[in-house]
Amino acid sequence: MDLYYHPLARQSQKTLIALYEKQANFYPHEIDLNNAFSRRNLQQLSRSQRLPLLQLKAGESFNDATIIIEYLDNYISSGTQLIPIEKTQALYVRLYDRLSDNVLATAIDAWFASQAQSNQLKTKQFEKDLLSILADFDQRLADNHWVCGDSFTLADCAFIPCLKALEDKLHLLDYQNIGRYWIQSKLRGSVNQVIEEVELTLATTDQSEQLAQT
Repeated sequence: MDLYYHPLARQSQKTLIALYEKQANFYPHEIDLNNAFSRRNLQQLSRSQRLPLLQLKAGESFNDATIIIEYLDNYISSGTQLIPIEKTQALYVRLYDRLSDNVLATAIDAWFASQAQSNQLKTKQFEKDLLSILADFDQRLADNHWVCGDSFTLADCAFIPCLKALEDKLHLLDYQNIGRYWIQSKLRGSVNQVIEEVELTLATTDQSEQLAQT
């Protein structure tokens, strides 16, 4: 398998966490969509030019993080089972995957954009919305070790990159349950590997984490 990704992009981080959890063998290809040459190379592989992109030796490819993880869980038996076999549990895992990608991530992007535009009124409103979403996750984590229970799942692969994006912007440890969750997440091997790559990229480039393609 070949993975085309950007280490600062949250959807790429989500996919990397899953690949490490599955102990999958893959060839990483870092793609910077702000670079014309890099973008042309990706266009030859995928018209959509969306990251992450997983390309299989058989010629198939997937460029949606959730679908990539579904594929990994279906065809790689090693490592962590990221989507439970039991249907009700699987439903909640998919629900919280969607909430992280479509609700929390959208709120994060809106908050970052308003800060970049120095719009204080919008920033306050978007911050209020974001804090409300985080409060809901914090309440859920009061009764769950991971987002959807005792096991690490697809839902965690989606939630953790959102927290990484907020780490330097909010005091995550002020949340009793999110704070505990964030500490235990960073101790997990797959997450630690991704965070190390993020920090290395930030240290060696002039790119900003919140401005990277998501």
